[in-house]
Amino acid sequence: MQSHGRQLAVSDKKQGFLIFLRRICIYFLKGPLYNEISFPYISTRFSIKENEIYYLRRWTLMDDKDFLLIKTLYEEQNITHTAKKLFISQPAISDRLKRLEAEFGCQLFIRQPRGILFTSQGEMLVQYVNEADERYQKIRSALAKPVGKAFGSLSIACSNVFAKYHMPSLLSEFKKKYPAIDISLKSGFSTNRYKDFLEGRFHVCIIRGEHNWSEHKKRLLRDPLCVFSRDPIDLKKLPHLPFVHYITDPALQLVMDDWWYAHYKEPPRITIETDAMDTCLKMVRQGLGVTILSKSCGQEMPELSMTALTTQRGTPLLRDTWMYYRKNYQLVESSKLFVDFMNQKFGIKE
Repeated sequence: MQSHGRQLAVSDKKQGFLIFLRRICIYFLKGPLYNEISFPYISTRFSIKENEIYYLRRWTLMDDKDFLLIKTLYEEQNITHTAKKLFISQPAISDRLKRLEAEFGCQLFIRQPRGILFTSQGEMLVQYVNEADERYQKIRSALAKPVGKAFGSLSIACSNVFAKYHMPSLLSEFKKKYPAIDISLKSGFSTNRYKDFLEGRFHVCIIRGEHNWSEHKKRLLRDPLCVFSRDPIDLKKLPHLPFVHYITDPALQLVMDDWWYAHYKEPPRITIETDAMDTCLKMVRQGLGVTILSKSCGQEMPELSMTALTTQRGTPLLRDTWMYYRKNYQLVESSKLFVDFMNQKFGIKE
């Protein structure tokens, strides 16, 4: 008995919820918000008692056949003529018109012996149908034909150094050629930006260091690592000089650590740490110590002394910058144009 009582309670709650849902639906279909809402993606049946009449409504989305039917019927103002023009039986048209009225919850048509008239709501439906059809045709035309003017969006992940010292001039030139392409540029440590790229957040990734990327990658440039100081120094004395440490990308830090301990037994005498590249160089300019950065970083402070680092074999210690992009990059016009632009600027052949 208790189990049966619980089942009845659950059933009553479910029935009450359905009644509440019906009333909400009636309110939106009949109320002042009717013209502001979009038709729901729901396929369900429910009965509504209103003025002692039960209406059975099925909510569906109008398709292209409905659009053509409404437009033709509005032009012909006659079901018989519409049926002949569309090669549809008159009963099929009449049935569809009734279903549309049930769907929208209002009278759309006034049947007459020799024709059909549209109510105010029907006129509104025709207006929406024409607007929707016009937009659809524009979309078809735009997608079917290649546009003469490049547009779209382009998202680029970039290392801090390349973003600061190379991207401004590159993007200035690129935007002159393609002003309608909107660009989103996010800079940061190469390791973090590469991770974002792998997660699909960017079209193109320009970072330091080579990764095992199976699709497309191109080396853009090779940047020597240098010791920056206010005055010329002797590298043999480097471990004894105050060192301004720039907190850099872990991968680059590993390269610098390998170089350091291949040449010196003592660790660097770090007196200041900073995560801001400009601040690091300004401290060096003030004589607070020396630092190790890529040669590109000294472009805005030519007064600083730069001493290039070399490997134990005597070759320059280089930090490579790579551009990564996907094998289907041609499908996104903005991505293709940017990759082609960068290949041309850096003399890269496909």
